[in-house]
Amino acid sequence: MNKLVTIAIPFYNPGPAFEDAIKSVFAQTYTNWELLLVNDGSTDDSLEKALAIKDSRVRVINDGKNLGLVARLNQIAQLASGEYLARMDADDIMHPERIEKQVDFLENNPDVDVVDTGAIIMDRAGQPVGMSNLKTKLPTAFELLKKGGFLHPSIMARKTWFLDHPYDPEYPRAEDRELWARTFSKTTFARLSEPLYFYRFAGNVRSRAYLTSYASERKVIKRYGPQMIGLGPSTYLYLRSLSKSVVLIFLSILKMEQIITRRNYHPIPEILREEVSALLAQIRAHKVPGW
Repeated sequence: MNKLVTIAIPFYNPGPAFEDAIKSVFAQTYTNWELLLVNDGSTDDSLEKALAIKDSRVRVINDGKNLGLVARLNQIAQLASGEYLARMDADDIMHPERIEKQVDFLENNPDVDVVDTGAIIMDRAGQPVGMSNLKTKLPTAFELLKKGGFLHPSIMARKTWFLDHPYDPEYPRAEDRELWARTFSKTTFARLSEPLYFYRFAGNVRSRAYLTSYASERKVIKRYGPQMIGLGPSTYLYLRSLSKSVVLIFLSILKMEQIITRRNYHPIPEILREEVSALLAQIRAHKVPGW
């Protein structure tokens, strides 16, 4: 349980949510971590916030360039000092026990390469509205190609796994799905069903970005689908993806595109919402040295 963990947050104009993300790192029960904050050419005040942190465990990487997420994810694997590397997005929040429980799981299951977690779904304001990934059952090849399979920003893996399997820039906004498909037959995946990640997802639809995701999704299906699930099921998923693009364009015209996220999570029970809200308040009150 003393292994160094690299927690990596690439960021590009993350806004006020950036502070919550960083506070959740400092709120971790597992303290043997380094935090890589990789600026991808932000023009807001996020770089200044990152540089203001006074803690030797924090490294800020800033080259003044906007290279995109895939380039930054591959850069992070090269820069990480930890034996384990934990993904995180700049507008999300980690449960205080996330790192401790993922490290404990990987230490006790050396055959596992990658582990993700269950999630509490937040809306754009950072309030809990739903739950996702709360079963340990792993996706089939069909489910992986259909929905992505794993919660990308919640994964932890050994640094060597990331170095052996870099992200492919040919699949923007579906780089994770391409990585899962490419490694599906030779990687041992696992899931902690506890909601250890707070994912800002509900109502967070940017139509152009989603259309890019769907286009890359189809490239993944076309490349990997036939050998993974067969031509017929692959054709179905390809046409399904095309229909999602058409529906999104139609909903965007009607200014109703935000409804498309609702089918991807379950509503959160009121009693759990209260518990999660209290925990989020506790995380947001955490002190970051230098702020």
